[in-house]
Amino acid sequence: MVCAVAAARADAVDVLVEQYLDTSSGNAVAALRHAISDALQDAVECRQKLEAAERAASRGKCPCRA
Repeated sequence: MVCAVAAARADAVDVLVEQYLDTSSGNAVAALRHAISDALQDAVECRQKLEAAERAASRGKCPCRA
């Protein structure tokens, strides 16, 4: 099971690498910068959602019942 999950993750990573390289015309540095930028943006959005959920929970509201 663990090997299957690792293989699936490796496949997903390979797909992402190819997509970033394609959109960067094969420029590995540009692809890496774009991937990092996307990951940071996702992290910021996740943090904002977490903070909103924490605020709602502290007010006694369940964010999943919005």
